[in-house]
Amino acid sequence: MLIAYFLLPFNQKSDWNVLGSVVGALLLLAFCVWEIRSFLHATYPLAAALEMLAALVMLYLISFSTVYFIFSDYDPGSFNEHLTRMDALYFCLTVFTTTGFGDIDALTQGARIAVSIQMVSNLILIGLGFRLFSMVVTARLRASRETA
Repeated sequence: MLIAYFLLPFNQKSDWNVLGSVVGALLLLAFCVWEIRSFLHATYPLAAALEMLAALVMLYLISFSTVYFIFSDYDPGSFNEHLTRMDALYFCLTVFTTTGFGDIDALTQGARIAVSIQMVSNLILIGLGFRLFSMVVTARLRASRETA
């Protein structure tokens, strides 16, 4: 996913941006189908759920990075500086980790809405992670009691 993020031509100046967007969407769909299929056929559902959570976090980060890059590319005033793909990923990571250095700021309403959506969904994703962690711990405790 990360390689596709850096290589697919979906920027405004590319003559291939429509093709890049279609290929990216197809790769995303294939990835989601593969993850769901592997989860449904998993021998160890909790391990598969952890793998799916890790994949979800990666997909989540790349999706928001793509949104920030496209905002910056198609509407240059969206942020206080033009964002490269690496800048967009960096900004996404600072929002995700709640570090917020303040070196990149969302200036337009659209960019601020996207950042706000990421902040709210960060809480949901973290909650899902804690829930999954507690399920794993509970399952381990239950398994150790059954063997004892």
